[in-house]
Amino acid sequence: HNTKPSKQTSNNKTTIMGCIHSTNAIKNLETTITVSQSPKRVIVVGASGFVGKATLNSLVDRHSSNLHIYAGVRDPSKFESVLGVTPIKADLNNKAELTTLLKDFDRAFIVTPGHSDRTKLAINGLEAAEDAGVGFVAVVSVLTCGTDSIFGKQFAPIEAKAKDLTIPTSILRLPLFIDNNWLNAESIKGRGTFYDPRDPTKKHTAVAVADVGKAAADILALPEKHVKTTYKLVSPPFSLNDLAAAFTTALGKNTTVTTVPYNAAKEAFMGNGFPEWQVDGILELFHYIDNESKLTNEKNTGDIASITGEKATAITEWAKQVAGGFM
Repeated sequence: HNTKPSKQTSNNKTTIMGCIHSTNAIKNLETTITVSQSPKRVIVVGASGFVGKATLNSLVDRHSSNLHIYAGVRDPSKFESVLGVTPIKADLNNKAELTTLLKDFDRAFIVTPGHSDRTKLAINGLEAAEDAGVGFVAVVSVLTCGTDSIFGKQFAPIEAKAKDLTIPTSILRLPLFIDNNWLNAESIKGRGTFYDPRDPTKKHTAVAVADVGKAAADILALPEKHVKTTYKLVSPPFSLNDLAAAFTTALGKNTTVTTVPYNAAKEAFMGNGFPEWQVDGILELFHYIDNESKLTNEKNTGDIASITGEKATAITEWAKQVAGGFM
């Protein structure tokens, strides 16, 4: 599924993001989305994680004048309130209850959870959206979807389900988060270095969570532009040496990367509370980077800009934004 943005029309066919669909079908889908101009009800299901919160913040900042915004969470009483957002109980584990809830919504964003049963949970969310007749649904996937890897195998059935739905959909493929570098804050503060098992010269495309939130919010605000799309939301590529240089500049002190064995990195991740399956999945991505895979060094870095009109956050910019937390 090549997702290089392109639009070519011939013989009543339209290619959007490398996928071929009939123009009439897209017009029909657009009509179903844009019939009514009253404020639309949008729900982010799985709203308590980083991507969910970033999306809610961007929905409020960028689109609150024409959307009613809801945070779908398992326990609304524990949800950290966001001005302009209504928390509501939404459990991906209970498809029947979720279907009933979603009947009240025009658009939904299924944020695939960081849970070992994420495949089933995300598919529950997609099927509930379809059964409820939601006008548009977006879902989180990963760059390595469809590969013989832990994350690749988890997300392949999610994407297949999304593409099979009878309602308009968009798939958002995400890489590693630049924000994961907050795990290095203490070692950078105290020792001026951070520890990583990867080859520090190899480049990869990550993404700032805030950029994912902006893109998801803009898609939910104007879904008719994004029907049957698969996006790769990535920043410009950088290496760990580039990251160290970015911190050196932003902090005004020399910052280096210290290469550690993979087994030591696994212990450190698990010590930070990550479940083993997730650590193994992350380390598989690290090996993709070491092996210079095209999947983890995505050539098309323009999707965020094409959706939001703003360039994706580069590593130098991110380091400047967060410098206060690393000093």
